[in-house]
Amino acid sequence: MATLYFELFADVTAAHPYIAVHLFEDGESYDPGKFNPFMELAVEKDNNLALTDYKTDKAQSLTVEQWEEIARRTHAYHVEVLASGEDW
Repeated sequence: MATLYFELFADVTAAHPYIAVHLFEDGESYDPGKFNPFMELAVEKDNNLALTDYKTDKAQSLTVEQWEEIARRTHAYHVEVLASGEDW
């Protein structure tokens, strides 16, 4: 089964750090040269949560458990950013 990988990025042009979500096939691991996330989780300037999906070379299929993991991590990330009180 494919494995989700979450990577936190800080970008001066973004309101807050954001998370890139990768999906690795069995035995595959993160390789910066192959950076190809299929989704981004971000908190916008107005503190709303935005989930952006990206077009990738192949279709991404997720299990219900993987969607639930994305939802859990997204919620935790959103709460953490809002609790930090940092303004953009």
